[in-house]
Amino acid sequence: MTATLDTTSNRAYHDRVKKVLPGGVHYNFNMPWEEVPIHFTGGRGSRLFDMDGNEYLDLYARFGAMILGHSHEEYIEALGTAMRDVLCASHTDFDADALELMNRHIPCAEMVRFAVSGSEVLQAALRLARAYTGRNRFVRFENHYHGSYDNIMGGRVPDRADPVPVDFRGDLKGTAGRATDIMADQSFMLPWNDADALETLLAERGEEIACVLTEPVCVNGGSVEPAPGYLERVRELCTRYGVVLIFDEVITGMRMGLGGAQKALGVTPDLATFGKALAGGGVPIAALTGKRSIMELLESKRVVHAGTFNGYSLGTAAVRATFEILGRDDEAALTGMRGRVVAIQEILRAEAERVGLPLIVQGPAGLASFHCRETPLEAPSQYDFDLMGKDIVVTSALARHGVLVSSISRMYANASLSDADVEFFADRAPKALVEAKHQIDEIYS
Repeated sequence: MTATLDTTSNRAYHDRVKKVLPGGVHYNFNMPWEEVPIHFTGGRGSRLFDMDGNEYLDLYARFGAMILGHSHEEYIEALGTAMRDVLCASHTDFDADALELMNRHIPCAEMVRFAVSGSEVLQAALRLARAYTGRNRFVRFENHYHGSYDNIMGGRVPDRADPVPVDFRGDLKGTAGRATDIMADQSFMLPWNDADALETLLAERGEEIACVLTEPVCVNGGSVEPAPGYLERVRELCTRYGVVLIFDEVITGMRMGLGGAQKALGVTPDLATFGKALAGGGVPIAALTGKRSIMELLESKRVVHAGTFNGYSLGTAAVRATFEILGRDDEAALTGMRGRVVAIQEILRAEAERVGLPLIVQGPAGLASFHCRETPLEAPSQYDFDLMGKDIVVTSALARHGVLVSSISRMYANASLSDADVEFFADRAPKALVEAKHQIDEIYS
């Protein structure tokens, strides 16, 4: 078993970076600790290499975006060809390829619009839903995440009878500077996997509600899957009350198959947003997909959706390449990835049991999470700060031994994951879990 990795050069470099970069990171939430990121110099397949020459197994994949793996030769060649042919133009001769691939695979994608980020394209979906229904409010769910805009991030409901979210002290997704009353004016927040609560709200206040917005698998709330029949009932309720159903597939898209969670789970929303792995992980792009009757509001220009880099050529080329690569042989690359990541999850569970650390893994392979508890989470609301803290102890220990996972315990594999990567994990995980168990006992005993 390996010793803890030396990161002397990385820490010195980080001190230099944070003199100019706020917090030394490119993103932040309201977490009560300092993050010291690892600065990488190269990568290939599922491996990354840092400034100290350490090698890592990448099960983080930049928040799940890196679906193909690092230095994927066919992908890089496709991007290079696009850059040489037409680097900056509003429209290209390969737009149709990317659009038709999405239309072919994604059930709700009768029409598609490209943007740059998942956060922005979600706001475009809300705008479309409001225009289509003539209503103002939307419904979202506890511990789901749909971007960092004022109207959509964080909050809790103090009164279940009037489920209007408000700011609260200690909210990890709370922020100073939020526009006054924007959450209360626009949204309701409900517990997830509780279709009765949604039906009650729609029956009482459906005439105010433009859309219901949900992750089809609540990855941000701990990778909690929908209860049997839940999404089907949400679909039926939205149809009954004339409410637009929006799936946020920024995470589930590509990772649950080229058709997203909607195809895998058999429930078709009216609109869906995609990002992250949509373009393979090398460049940013997002997409708004949906029924023609709603998307035509963009065509008639009743709804404005603008952006300098919407449909930019490099992003469109990356979407085309990603669908082509992952779509071969009945999505064999994704099937192989899932099989190997399940093997990694079994190793993690077995080693945790061996050292006496309660630990479960839940969620679809490729976007599952582990948690330091005896039983799987049944609701996203159970993913609280204490559990998150224990999980982070494990993620930090794994990183010290060369295995990267998301800081909040998600395991994002990529299609280049190999049998050698599974062996690498089997070699590194045992000592990491021994350290994690010792640290958790010290903190929580």
